[in-house]
Amino acid sequence: MKKITWMVASMLTLGMLTLTSCSEKTKDSANETVAEAKNDMEENVDEAKSDIKEAGNDFEAKVKEDKESLKEDIDEAVAKLDKKIDEADAKIDKTTDKEKAKWQERKKELNNEKEDLKASWKEVQDETADKWDSFKAKTQEKIAKAKADLKD
Repeated sequence: MKKITWMVASMLTLGMLTLTSCSEKTKDSANETVAEAKNDMEENVDEAKSDIKEAGNDFEAKVKEDKESLKEDIDEAVAKLDKKIDEADAKIDKTTDKEKAKWQERKKELNNEKEDLKASWKEVQDETADKWDSFKAKTQEKIAKAKADLKD
């Protein structure tokens, strides 16, 4: 009976030692995993910050490019309107009174469109990036309207 008790006690001791030593290894492994996860998280945060900054710079560059392109479009439309206004002036000088009224009205419309485009360009310089797309669409509509009127 003493031998059985001794064997059971020995087995329990051996089992506890085995479980305890595995437990320490598991804790060390878990601590390493936590440390690696923390390092990975910090790297990912730094990378995300870098990506956000790069995206912001790319967006700024795109807005600047869009503004330059829009300025060219506005200048082109204004030049064409000036030409049409000059043509209207020439026709006003050469036509009858009835026709003069028609051409004066047309000249007034062209001048209004020209001033509207110039005012849009002044707004362009004040527009922030978050409102840029909406503003750009509205201004392009005005340019399209001016070009359509030029075809008349």
